[in-house]
Parts: sequence; structure tokens; C-alpha cells
Amino acid sequence: MITTGGSGGHVVPALNLYEHLRKEYNVKIYTDIRGAKYFPKEIDKTIFDVKQFSGKYLFPFKLIFLFISFIKSVHHFKKNHFDFVFSTGGYMSLPLVLAAKIFNKKIFLIEPNSIIGRSNKFLLKFASKIFCYDKNLRGINKNYVDKIIEIPPLLNKCFYEKSNKINSDNKIIKILVLGGSQASLFFSKNLKREIIQLSSKYNINLIQQISPGFNIEKYKKDYEKNNIENNLFFFEENFLCKKHSFDLAITRSGASSLAELAHLNIPFISIPFPYATDNHQFLNAKRYADLNCCWILEEKNFNSGDISKKIIDIMSNKTEYLEKKNNLKKINENINWENISKKIINYLNEN
Repeated sequence: MITTGGSGGHVVPALNLYEHLRKEYNVKIYTDIRGAKYFPKEIDKTIFDVKQFSGKYLFPFKLIFLFISFIKSVHHFKKNHFDFVFSTGGYMSLPLVLAAKIFNKKIFLIEPNSIIGRSNKFLLKFASKIFCYDKNLRGINKNYVDKIIEIPPLLNKCFYEKSNKINSDNKIIKILVLGGSQASLFFSKNLKREIIQLSSKYNINLIQQISPGFNIEKYKKDYEKNNIENNLFFFEENFLCKKHSFDLAITRSGASSLAELAHLNIPFISIPFPYATDNHQFLNAKRYADLNCCWILEEKNFNSGDISKKIIDIMSNKTEYLEKKNNLKKINENINWENISKKIINYLNEN
């Protein structure tokens, strides 16, 4: 069983784990209604929705519905024989993993972020191991440090067939703007002005993710008035598998987005979502910044003109740019799909 739900940040690693395991094992994925929208149509899934309530006065209702979900989870384990249970986190995973413990199943957690998520933090005491991308995982109880198994990011198989070529045309900058699986309202409101300002100095070839509700045609007209070649889209699954040759990316800091950009050796300006739980987006970006692979701008300190100025500085100092690009290449050397599959499957076979 792989259990996942909520945002794309939980679902994407689960789908990629499924692809690593499905030829060796009979794998079933459980998700909630929110998570289901990130699933390709061809992948079977079981919808296991767990009601959520926010607000301290609704806490008793939360406990009641969690208990009901736990009873449903027990029923699923009685009907199905699972040897291993993987959870990529999320609220809906709680009752399923707790039921797995009752049935004495081997439990493994997946943590893509650089700080352990709240569900995983609670469930770690029941788990055999936690697979994570950052060996220096923050927020973990020191008693459970020996449960950490570091693995490369779980990316779609298509990424191992791609490479990002250096743009030899210094007059054109190919820029990608990504807001993550839930897009970015901040980017859609603020980046157009920055890109237009930048176009007075450079020829821009832009691909930008726009938040739902924004008028893409209006955006396109404004860009075209300023001779900015553009391709605008809402959310598109595995977008970087289809288009991957960029000089620079401006991005939120979900673990999957950063791992994809890093694997393709695309230097990026990270603008972490400031309201992410436990500030995990900033910590994800800091991991790459500490490896000299990216630049970080914080939204709370943002002033008009900051992004265009940063890009001008980057393009004016190609030594720093190429150093970051080379560092990205180093951290992904000798990583391939087959080796990741082998590491995970060998570990399961040993257990």
C-alpha cells in the first residue's frame, strides 16, 4: 500500500514510488479527493477520504471522524493483504498507517522536505524507516535518527532521459516561472511587471505558470506589446518532462519542483511560500543555497524591481551562474532510475 493525499507535494513522490515498485510488487495506492486530481487517468487508485476540521472548537469532531476513518482502515486491511505500507504524509494517511501498525505491517515513511512533516513526525514512532532526500532532516526526534535512509529525489522516469543544454545565444534569456502544483498568486500578481522591466535590457523567451482565475489572453497581450515571446499555462502534469531547456527558473520551493530543476541543471531563484507549514519551503531552498546551487529571495522582503535586478545581476556575472550550474550537476552525478529502484527494492527484500 502507498498512502498519499492533499497537495501535489505529497502525491508526486507517491506516484513515482509506485512506478519504481509496480513491476516487482502488487501495489495499491490510497488517496483522498484532493490528492486524486494529481493522478493520471491510467493509474488505479482507492479514494479514502478523511474529513478535516479547522479551529480549536472543532477538535472533538476531528477526533470522532479520525476514529471512524481508523475503523474503515481496519476493514481495508482485513480485506486486503499488504506486506508493506508506504506513506508520503498528509492528514489522510494517519488512520491507514495506525491500522497498519495494529496488523503488524512494515511501515515506511517518505519525507521529501528538509523538515519532517507533522503527520510523518507523529507516525515515525510506528515506522521501521523514513526515506528522505535530506540526510540532515530537521525536526526529527534524536531517538529516531537511525531510522533515516537517504535516497535521491523520487522523480518521474522521464527526467532521467533529459538534459539541459547551455544557451549559446547571450542575447536571449529563456526563463521559466513555476508556482508549484497549487500555482502562486504572488507570482501571477507581481512577476509580469518584473519581466516587462527586464525586457528593456534583454530579449526574453518566457514560459510562465499562471494561477487559475487570471486572464491568460490579457497576460499574453501585455507581454507581446513588449516583444516578449511567451507561453503561458495553468498547472500541467510533468511539465518539465516536455520543456526543459531554460537558462533560469523563478520558483516556489516545493521539494519536487526544486528536485526537478536541480536534476535538469537549471539554476533557480527560489521565492519560498512564506505560509508553508513549519516554513518547510524556505528550508528546502536553503538546502540548495547551502550547496551554492540557487539564489533565495523572501516574499516578505519583496520590493518592486527586486527580481528584475536580481536577474540582471545573475546574467552580468556568468562566473557565479556557471558555478551554480556546475554544482547542480555534481549533486546529480551517477543518479539514475535503475539505481534508485534497486536501492528501494533491495531494502524491502531484506525486510
